[in-house]
Amino acid sequence: MPVIISTMDEIMGRERRDMLFVQFGSPFSTFEERLASNAARKRHLKWFASKGLRYEKTAPRGWLEGDSGIFVVYFDGPADPRVTEYSAIFEDVHGKSLAPEAYRMMILPYDAWLRDPPAPAGEEF
Repeated sequence: MPVIISTMDEIMGRERRDMLFVQFGSPFSTFEERLASNAARKRHLKWFASKGLRYEKTAPRGWLEGDSGIFVVYFDGPADPRVTEYSAIFEDVHGKSLAPEAYRMMILPYDAWLRDPPAPAGEEF
């Protein structure tokens, strides 16, 4: 059975709140960067599980195939104390990833998403 992956838009429309996403690597990563992002992914997912955080693989608007490397993490919003704990472990004092070639965390504010919602089906082009 194929895995069903919700898009970021589907998640934002369903949750109707600010959401946190982590992207591991990029489609243009080198082999060495992919190894680093795979190790980072394992470390992150283990940490999320240890904190009782639900997460799932997601994809950006228009993504058609392969692993986008993006996960939505169901923190209780940006004020969740686990966000601060995450930052202390995985980011520098400026809120930047300690390994930007391997991972980065993003907050997608619901209000910003509402200003650029997905086009209705059949009107993408």
